[in-house]
Amino acid sequence: MFCLKCGKEIENSAKFCPHCGAVTSASGGNSTPEAPAYTVPGTENGAAQWSSAPQDGNKRRGGGLLIGGAVAAVLVIVVIIAAIGGLFASPKGQVEKALAKTVAAYADARSKMGAPDLDQLIKDRSYTQRISFELNSINPDLTGWYDLSSLKGIGLRLDTDYDQKGRKLDMDAAAFWDGEDLASIQILVDGGKMTFSSPEFTKGAAYGFNTETLGADLEELGAGGGDVDLKKIGFNLFDLMDKASPSEEQTKEIESIMADASKQLFDAIKVEQGGRRSLQVNGRSTDATLYNVVIPEDAMRDYIDAMEDAMKVADPQDMAKDMLQAMGFDKSTINEIMSETGGTDIYGELAGILKQGVKNLGDIELEVYVSGGCVCAVSFDYRANGSKVEVELFLGGGDNYVDDLSLEISSGGQKLTIESSGDHAGKSGVFTDETTIRLGSSRVTSELRYEPKAGKDNFEWELQLDNTASVKMEGRLTTTKNSLDLELDDLSVRAAGSKLISLEAGYYLGPCSGMKVSHPSPKLLSDMDEDDLEDLAYDLQKNAEDWAYDVMERIPSDLLYYLF
Repeated sequence: MFCLKCGKEIENSAKFCPHCGAVTSASGGNSTPEAPAYTVPGTENGAAQWSSAPQDGNKRRGGGLLIGGAVAAVLVIVVIIAAIGGLFASPKGQVEKALAKTVAAYADARSKMGAPDLDQLIKDRSYTQRISFELNSINPDLTGWYDLSSLKGIGLRLDTDYDQKGRKLDMDAAAFWDGEDLASIQILVDGGKMTFSSPEFTKGAAYGFNTETLGADLEELGAGGGDVDLKKIGFNLFDLMDKASPSEEQTKEIESIMADASKQLFDAIKVEQGGRRSLQVNGRSTDATLYNVVIPEDAMRDYIDAMEDAMKVADPQDMAKDMLQAMGFDKSTINEIMSETGGTDIYGELAGILKQGVKNLGDIELEVYVSGGCVCAVSFDYRANGSKVEVELFLGGGDNYVDDLSLEISSGGQKLTIESSGDHAGKSGVFTDETTIRLGSSRVTSELRYEPKAGKDNFEWELQLDNTASVKMEGRLTTTKNSLDLELDDLSVRAAGSKLISLEAGYYLGPCSGMKVSHPSPKLLSDMDEDDLEDLAYDLQKNAEDWAYDVMERIPSDLLYYLF
């Protein structure tokens, strides 16, 4: 049996615990040289004193058994709760829980910031994307004191809609000035048909061709004559996009390989508890539990091998061969094309580089510090090219765990320091961050402020280099669960205290809600003869000349003289 006071195993017939001296249930006596093995309110010498119970000896012993059973039951419950709560967890289990809590804290901060799930959007392959730049001002110092203020309002834009499932894609690209397009082109891909038009160069008329019969159509117009059987050449853009992405089966295989590799790596990691420590975390004294973590070199090499196997499941060279085959090229032509591209085993070379790095490191011995259930610091050192390299990562330390973090890498008397602080979780309703990177005498500073519920100007970000040059952005950032819309009123570059150039800029990424480009009934390449092609070439040339004259008339004469 076990002593109920100290918990150590003793003989079943022992009347007293040889370790702590407590009375046992086998003693049969009412006295003890020391404290009883357990005591509850209202008891004396290990037996409960119930005021309403008869004072018969047998009853007293029965009451003691009841209390003993109750206490034993309570102890069992405490042990179960403690086990569930991780009080008796292994050191590796404690570190795993701390890492999980750390990741969850940063994920929660990202969620509070309203960061959209753009990864899922791209994975679904159905999205709209827009990007634009427009000139606000340019410093005359950049142009030899010539005033280029008349160029205000000139810019570029690119809008695309992509729906892989619906097999459609469109694009609208333009150069504009003062809100009017100088030149633009609209392209629409619908299945195997690709059409284009331009108000300036085709006068709104649309032309197109069938990509799936492209080779045969070109041969009909007199092209060909080489080694390639042109008649077989053709493609469907969306089929090629499917072949350029891992299939569902390949994705599952990749995930399975990496899941097994991660488990094997985790199983190989060794963790030992090193006791309590007091350390400085981002300028604050913190009490933490030290865990010595060893990641074996062999386990890391095995993990790299698994990564290589996973990447080769969807090998780009195999994808390229499949795409060329889908386009109608024969095997000999495909082999010739692939040999000219080098045929390099990219993933094998990458794995080799990583393995060499692991060999140089050997077993990685980390010191992981846990405080408040989260990882608060990680440090390790190794030798590289004969020099000792020390790495220290500090997390948390503020009122909010994710508010402060820093990284220090020291080697050969040089130190790289990255420090980040601010309201990263937006407790005040405003997300802020100030990050400083120092290397020797050089310093790069990033300052960001984002207030989701503010009005027009809710976003500011400035990047400075040694207080001599900077890039600053001001405008509005709007996010939903699956979209991001950034409108910058001022994207400026500064140097030596002067603004060199200022732009308006915009970027949007969100779900595709349909195609924006539409064309009149296009004239297809397959319906055109040689005379039609000559007429088209003549019209394009004439329209381009007319367009050039129109643009030249819009440009001020002094600016035209300066430019040319």
